[in-house]
Formats: sequence, C-alpha cells, structure tokens
Amino acid sequence: MRFRTNLIIVLAIFLLSGCMVKNVVKGDYYLSNKKYKSGIHSFKEELKKDPYSPRVHYYLARFYLADNHPEKGLTHIQKAVTFEPGKAEYRFWLGIALGVNKMKKKEWESYEYALKLDPNHLKSRVYLAHTQMERGCFEKALKNYSYVLKKKPGDPASLYNRALILGKLKRSKEEKTAWKEYLDYYPSGPMAIKAAGHLNSLGDFSYRNHLIGIRTIPLKKIAFKPFDLELTKDSLIFLNFLGQTLEEANTVSIHIIVYQKNNKQLAEQKAKHIKKYLIGKYPKIISSRLKVSWFDVPEKIKSGKNSFLEDESINFITAI
Repeated sequence: MRFRTNLIIVLAIFLLSGCMVKNVVKGDYYLSNKKYKSGIHSFKEELKKDPYSPRVHYYLARFYLADNHPEKGLTHIQKAVTFEPGKAEYRFWLGIALGVNKMKKKEWESYEYALKLDPNHLKSRVYLAHTQMERGCFEKALKNYSYVLKKKPGDPASLYNRALILGKLKRSKEEKTAWKEYLDYYPSGPMAIKAAGHLNSLGDFSYRNHLIGIRTIPLKKIAFKPFDLELTKDSLIFLNFLGQTLEEANTVSIHIIVYQKNNKQLAEQKAKHIKKYLIGKYPKIISSRLKVSWFDVPEKIKSGKNSFLEDESINFITAI
C-alpha cells in the first residue's frame, strides 16, 4: 500500500515537472519569435488548467508587456510574485511592469528586493542603476554598473551609462577611458556614433565619425606602425569596414586627407598607401573614387564649441 502511494506521488511530480518544462519551452518560443498574441491565447488556456501557476502568470505578464498592455502585464506578474515570492526573476519583471505603469518608487524597490533574493541577478542591478541615474544618485548607479561589468564585461547599457555618469561627475580622464572601452566593444551603430561624439568633445580622437555618402560611420583612428608604412592591425579592420561600405555605396567618392606635422612627404606617402590598400583589397572601388590630399600642418578639429589640434591624423570626407 505504501509502495502504491509513493508511486502515485512520484508520478504526480513527474507529470507536474513535465508540464512546467513544456510551459518554459513554449513560453520562451513565443517570446523569442515575438509571437505575443499567440502566447497570450495559449497561456490563457494553460491558466484554466492551473490558475495558481506562477510560471503561467509570469509568461502571460511577459506577453502582455511586450504587446503593449502594461496594466494586464502588471496584474499577472503580481500574481506570479504572490504565488512564488522568493524568485528574483519575477521580482525583476514586477519592477519592469511597475515602471511602465509609471509607479517609479515601487519599481526601484522591486529591483532592490530582487537583489536581496539574489545579489547576482544582473538585470535587476542594471535596472536599479538606471533608476538611480534618473534620480541623480550617480555614485550609487556607478557602483552598480561597475559591479555588473565585473561579472559581465561587455554589458552595453552598463558600459555606456558608466561613461555618461563619469561625465556628470567631471571625471574626464576616466570618462575618456570608458567611452573608448564602449567603442572597443561596440564600434558601429547609433550608440557608437553618440559615444564617438562624447569622446571627441573631450579632445580625444581615438574614434571619429565620418560621413560616407548618407551614412555616418565611427572609425577608430587609422595609424601606421612607428617608422614604417605598415598599417596597424586595428587600422586594417576599420579600413576594411570602410572598403565594404564603399563597395555597397558604389556611387560615393571620398577624400582621403592626411595631416602630418612638419612632414609633408610622409603625409603624402600615407595618403597614397591607404588608397592603394583600399583599391587592392576592394577591386570594385575604382581609383577615381578615392581622392588624396596631404598637409604638413596639424589638423584643426571642431567638436561642439571647442577646437582641437591633432599633429597627425587621417580623415575621410565624402566628395561632393
């Protein structure tokens, strides 16, 4: 009799765990494929079978939030937390739902609670830092972003906002380093363009934005090895990106302009070497599309209201 009872319990646990796994796989499928309405329909049916399932309420909350129904999303994530109060992931999404419902104080309190449950719940720490930054608590936000970056070095939001905060705190030297670290991880895209602009405003031109046709692309400073006309490895990576861009924008011509203080001959050699490299590597780029110029004076660069002089630099400008 006891064996039979134990067998029933084991079977019940097995069936329950199988159902939970099925819901996780199904829920993640709907989320990753952005099939939020299908997810809502499917998990409403699951809710009829088990109205007290925190996991079912959690997924319904995620679907409703993603489908722009914040009130319904909040209702379901509150139920998930009620039925399973010790799960940090649910507390995190409760914070998200509270935020989109404009309940800001409760939002950051929810992230704090999630971190009490799990100090290494990095999403909660990132979003808590976001709210601290919004409230002007820059030191606290910086501490949280730095914690995340130790655990997850390439986290984009933490990298970007850390640099912004260092600017707010007037820690310019660290801010420069932070922007360069962001751009080393994420050298392209809209946020990279903004990051390069911030870096340039500090008088650092390790990265610069270049208008190629109608596209603005950030490029790392093109450099040659000392006492040689051999491009550095990083420079080749960014020149290749430029070459690919020019192949795609096959009607665009550019000026390659090199500045080399007190050495016009070297400036000329560098300009011609870059042109030769691009034409050799990307044969679709005809020679007439690359116009070269060279000067033996520093380049004067304007960034915002400030002007800076670079003793040696390479610039790319769309030819009109």
